[in-house]
Amino acid sequence: MWKTYLRQIRYLLKENKFFSLVYILGTALSITMVMLILITYYINTANIGVEDKRDRMFFFTRAYVVKPGTDATGDKFYDGLQSSSPVGHKLIERYMYPLKTPEAKSLVVNMQSVVYNKAKQVNEGMPAISTDADFWKMFSMRFLAGGPFSDVDVKSNARKVVIDESTARALFGKTDVVNYPIDIDWKEYRVCGVVEDVPSYLSDAYAHLWFPYTTATSRFFRGGTNDLKDIQGPAKMYLLGYERSDQELIRQEMEHQIQKLNAPAKKSHFTLNHQPDTALESLFRMSSDPYDKIYTRMQVVLVVIIVLLILPALNLSGLIVARMKKRGEEIGVRKAFGASVWNIMGQLFLENFVQMLIGGIIGLCLSCGLFQLVRNTLLVSYRTAGNDLSVKGVDVLNFFHIINFSTICYVILICFLLNLISTLLPAWRYARISIVEALNRR
Repeated sequence: MWKTYLRQIRYLLKENKFFSLVYILGTALSITMVMLILITYYINTANIGVEDKRDRMFFFTRAYVVKPGTDATGDKFYDGLQSSSPVGHKLIERYMYPLKTPEAKSLVVNMQSVVYNKAKQVNEGMPAISTDADFWKMFSMRFLAGGPFSDVDVKSNARKVVIDESTARALFGKTDVVNYPIDIDWKEYRVCGVVEDVPSYLSDAYAHLWFPYTTATSRFFRGGTNDLKDIQGPAKMYLLGYERSDQELIRQEMEHQIQKLNAPAKKSHFTLNHQPDTALESLFRMSSDPYDKIYTRMQVVLVVIIVLLILPALNLSGLIVARMKKRGEEIGVRKAFGASVWNIMGQLFLENFVQMLIGGIIGLCLSCGLFQLVRNTLLVSYRTAGNDLSVKGVDVLNFFHIINFSTICYVILICFLLNLISTLLPAWRYARISIVEALNRR
């Protein structure tokens, strides 16, 4: 029976080429728009490349300062946002490093460092990350030479640096450069390790240089003024849980630590605003917005996806109705030979699904090509932009970070939903007509 259905599909594609072309291209364009959103979501949140622990990583990126007040009963409450900024390193050191729930905790500052290139005798600006030893537990960097700096190096202000392969080749012409000197921000560091290049769209780990934050230029660690000086700064914090479900436990422990920070004598108090975030939540968190706006934005994206599915499905449904009118005699003959309503509906579903799948494959190819054109806009990371240092350019995307089992499943699922929405009513309507009525339709 399946062979018969496939022959019928091939015949239908040849019988009305214009209809088939419109049907397939309509499906392809719809899937292209939806896949742009889903590919962006996947690259920003999935376990890919060196960021293969995103499912249990959490992000503390913003310091929210509120002004305390008193209600009519005399009870204290905190209302009225005063300011929002990246986090101060002293807050992380004093209150977040003591956390017991996470497997690892890392202070991170995205910065632009000046490196002296002796070969060209020029100073060059390079994206850098000043961080601590736990950073290397969170990302699966592959070392080509040497290894990462240690916790002892961080605490002793050791001027050690890990560089990527392209920087090593640009500065020294090779990768085996452990213990070579390198001038960073007019200070001499020693290379302790060389890693494979990290694509810039993996923005949580991306840099050309990684060195202990304790050696960073002091201007990057100026906090706020008065009682805000320990709260505000240029940093953020990555937290690695043992499991995805650790988020709430980590949040509760952080809230307990914040109670120690919010001493009654201070005029301004600090709130986490429901941090730490998952990778998905941090993607939608923007500046000083309250927590509920994160899910409002998620709902907007979901509505856009639904609209991009329903509107084309309604148009395709009209095309299917037009085709069904021409196939009345065929349906009548099948029913006369004993075909049930479900047999006919199954055939119609399969025929349209195969055509949609062809459109889905075309749509996936179109979405990948279009994604390459607009990727710099789509892959903006708020976790990076929060430090006022945007990622400069996006490298050539790894093919398997786009075309993989997940994206193929997305395409099949979208095709199935489009097919279900557009075919269900016409198929049900025409499968239930009587034999006489079907044979008389022209």
